[in-house]
Amino acid sequence: MHTFDPLKKIHQEKVFLEQEADAWFHRNPSVVEPAPPNHRVLEAINCVKLPSEGCLLDIGGATGTVSAGFLREHPDWIVRVVEPSAGAIAAGKQAFPELEFVQGSISQREGMPWNNSDIVVVSGVFCVVDRNLLTQAIANVDAALKNGGLLVISDFDSPSLRANPYKHYEGLFTYKQDYAEIFRALGTYQVISRQSSKFEGLSSGDISDPYDLQWVTVVLCKDTYGRYFRYTSKKS
Repeated sequence: MHTFDPLKKIHQEKVFLEQEADAWFHRNPSVVEPAPPNHRVLEAINCVKLPSEGCLLDIGGATGTVSAGFLREHPDWIVRVVEPSAGAIAAGKQAFPELEFVQGSISQREGMPWNNSDIVVVSGVFCVVDRNLLTQAIANVDAALKNGGLLVISDFDSPSLRANPYKHYEGLFTYKQDYAEIFRALGTYQVISRQSSKFEGLSSGDISDPYDLQWVTVVLCKDTYGRYFRYTSKKS
């Protein structure tokens, strides 16, 4: 058990990069195979008609099961996975050699594929981002997505800002809020679909929090300029 000193700030990003991402992977052993078509993220993407070719970026995609499930239906796409866990990447490369893996985090600025993606998937990631790095993570996701592209956010569905203690490492937190709303507030994203449901797959359920198992998957479309009203003065 880690001792929590409230006067000593624990850098959540550092802990995840150095140990917790790998620890999560080893705590959640599973058969590494493509996600089924009814996976919440794949179902959300399939609501939109996609071109035959493109580039999908799965941030925090672990072993790449969701990415492999997408590639099964869209074989001519380029699919990249950004993941902090070396163990997850090793397992993913062995199971899915057709995927591209990059080790890193959503908050890193350099060396990451933050450009030219037609679809960006962020599933169960924003909730563990250090709050000091949240704006950088938002900026990286926005930079990664092409104008006209789709952003898929799948995370806790909470009506208010909540910080629940992260049970596997004292001093860390799971942060719950409407992350899609952050992008919508920019004015350059519009919601295409939103599906909320109970998610029973979480290992860290907290029965004291009624929203701990409430999950939402949102698809947003990026439109950098088209949604702005252009005022033109009428000259007599």
